[in-house]
Amino acid sequence: MCVNGKAMTKSPFDFDTNPNFQVTDYDIVVRQSIPGYDALLSMVTALLQLELTDTADILIVGAGGGNEISVLGQAHPTWQFTGVDPSEKMLAVAQSKVESLNLGNRVALHNGFVQELPLHQFSAATSLLVMHFLPDDGTKLDYLQAIASRLQPGSPFLLVDFQGDKQSESFKRLVDGWQQRARTAGMEPQRLTELANGIWQHLHCIPEERTLELLAQAKFKNVVRFYTGFIFTGWLAFAE
Repeated sequence: MCVNGKAMTKSPFDFDTNPNFQVTDYDIVVRQSIPGYDALLSMVTALLQLELTDTADILIVGAGGGNEISVLGQAHPTWQFTGVDPSEKMLAVAQSKVESLNLGNRVALHNGFVQELPLHQFSAATSLLVMHFLPDDGTKLDYLQAIASRLQPGSPFLLVDFQGDKQSESFKRLVDGWQQRARTAGMEPQRLTELANGIWQHLHCIPEERTLELLAQAKFKNVVRFYTGFIFTGWLAFAE
């Protein structure tokens, strides 16, 4: 999970400056927040295992926290990873996990944004819980195009994002369900209130049809939804 530092200033999702959030709490909070988080990571792993060879070179956008790299790195002993994230503190957590799992010779981490990476042609890419921080004013499309331009033709891309029309009653109902589930999962009331307010005030959620439109505009094809958990949705797509 990563944040766009500029867009998320003074929000509960700004991991570098929010005094109420300690990066050491992330692994607890993400599991309280996202239904089936570990199952989601296993689904991402399974889908990539079906598509990739032993020499795969995978781009992890929003690598802060290190969970995707940790799971995928242990799942396959020869895959290489490049991770990018604008949060220095979250990237430090990822680096610590990489070192503890002895993955250092297969992982390169970069502090910054995907648009700043060289135009290397990766075998696959993931973007888990990133794009909803970006406004739909051309920024989301630029983000997806930056990833697409760094993929080999036919490469798989896994996108997981908050999804929905924030003006609809159905979205509100799902947010209410998410809050109830997070509450029963043990999330502290103050943190739950802060995150719920953050959804309404800071996250740029869009309906699924708009996500599919943006993926098509960024030259991704054969899009299929593989995960849904309240307001979280995951799609598998392939670069043209």
